[in-house]
Amino acid sequence: MKYYVWCEDQGSGYQFWKALFSSLYPDHIVETKNNNSKLNKAAEQIKNDGNIYYILIDDAVDNPDVMRETKRLYRTISGKNNVRKISIHSFEFSLLSFEMLENWVFAENDDLKDKRRDMLEARRSYIKLITGSETAAELNDFKNKYNFSDKKNTEMIAAKILYEITRNTGFETDKSQVGHCFINNCCEWADRQADDICGLNINRLTLTEKMEQIIEHSVLQNAFKEAGIK
Repeated sequence: MKYYVWCEDQGSGYQFWKALFSSLYPDHIVETKNNNSKLNKAAEQIKNDGNIYYILIDDAVDNPDVMRETKRLYRTISGKNNVRKISIHSFEFSLLSFEMLENWVFAENDDLKDKRRDMLEARRSYIKLITGSETAAELNDFKNKYNFSDKKNTEMIAAKILYEITRNTGFETDKSQVGHCFINNCCEWADRQADDICGLNINRLTLTEKMEQIIEHSVLQNAFKEAGIK
């Protein structure tokens, strides 16, 4: 029996999922299908071949393109007993929801943390908004308050907040690249400068320890549990 993990993510999302599964579930083969349409087509070809397929599904409900493809994918895998869905809002939101994100990125009394106080506040409000039953009015108020009116959907907002919090650190994450310090053992960052001190400077972690904590203290815990990944 083989275990496959399929995603539509390219760039940073694919890099993160590959690092997570290779460190915690090395017998799981992570593959990207590059977009939702190709992911759906691949899922259509799944047979009862004795293998297990885990499909990472983004379900940002306010993104019409994502929801259309997500509904198609749900119909495709319905009745396929060897397919499990890992349902998340988005890759970026998985990291944003990580309870210790702020403590990892910033050292104690870090001036950079003070400069990003507004964005850290936005993160806390955003998590409550997404994990609760947000209304269109509440989302609109949030976008106006934190100057996200130019973002078409909540997935774009998640990506922006994550980037603004992590930029110019070893955790800097955008659409093309996940932060080196998320997917490597502590202090293996080749471009690290002497004054690049984060919240893990004293209690340094291995990649496995990082991934264990991210799953345990984020929305991934329930998503993985529902998919039957232990």
